[in-house]
Amino acid sequence: MELQDNLPVNIRNTILLPFIDETIVTLKTMAGLEGKSELLSYRDPLDVFVFKDFAVCISAKTSSNVAGKIIMNYDLNTAVAIGNRVRSKMLGTVEESTVLNDEIREVLAEFSNTVIGLATRHFNDTEHKTTFGTPLYLLNEEDGEFLLEGVKQILTVPIDIENIGRFYFSYLLN
Repeated sequence: MELQDNLPVNIRNTILLPFIDETIVTLKTMAGLEGKSELLSYRDPLDVFVFKDFAVCISAKTSSNVAGKIIMNYDLNTAVAIGNRVRSKMLGTVEESTVLNDEIREVLAEFSNTVIGLATRHFNDTEHKTTFGTPLYLLNEEDGEFLLEGVKQILTVPIDIENIGRFYFSYLLN
């Protein structure tokens, strides 16, 4: 499912939509999970960021020197559920972790890297060529205090996963 929008080209449409589309596709291929986003009809503010229980953060910088952070922000149950499903599909195991252990964190970092890699192919032929850093795990709110330093704009989009929960995809622009 690809999200469509008839609004003028802007950061949300040229960068955020490919990330959301690829997140939904990657949830399906890597975890067998059905995700959806109501970005085009979402009514809560998109300009907020509230740390949940676990996040994967990846720094980003465009060729025009716009810097920011891409964050996949999970509550604990959603993180563990997605991690279990991705790990099961990758390794062919049926283990069901009930805690956010190192394996689940690694799997969620791999999931995030895959989404980012797939999304960049949509906009790296535009003026938004972007380079990315190494994924960083954030295990608590104190770990994430640096996230909002220098941020000028926040774009947050919820991703709903059928029978699992919700997590948030945020792009924090400096």
